[in-house]
Amino acid sequence: MYKIVTVGSSAVGKTSIIIRYTTGKFREYYAPTLGADFSIKSLDVRDNKVKLQIWDLGSQDFLGHVRAGYYHGARGVIYMFDVTRPESLEELWAWKKEVDSQLKGAKVLVVGNKTDLDKERRISKEEGEAFAKKFLADYMETSVKLNKGVDDTFTVMAKTLMANV
Repeated sequence: MYKIVTVGSSAVGKTSIIIRYTTGKFREYYAPTLGADFSIKSLDVRDNKVKLQIWDLGSQDFLGHVRAGYYHGARGVIYMFDVTRPESLEELWAWKKEVDSQLKGAKVLVVGNKTDLDKERRISKEEGEAFAKKFLADYMETSVKLNKGVDDTFTVMAKTLMANV
């Protein structure tokens, strides 16, 4: 079992990606996560059964002290941003500072979400990849709404975690 936490600004799709991945459903409305929640999903990776415990951490500033306790034991971090909101990408630096103060040695993945919004897109795939490189992370893009890249995101994370066993 591997514990993964998802972090990023509000309304980037953290809860939605977890719901889509674990249930196959897409939630049309936005409801902020207060505190934290988690889901579990099993998958097969390289002939091994892997169980992911995926934590959804609320992003509001006032939850910083609450979030601190939920990082404990996490082996992977998914930093998520919205490709239509450049500020949500830049805010990942503040999230990295928070995560780094709580976790050491976690595997990280930067995920650009909402790629289905072509006309509103303001961060290209190349810009996302360049950012992730500075973050020392791999980069993935998703459209949770269209269910594109969702399974791949968690499979890549699981393979990365297993590579270090």
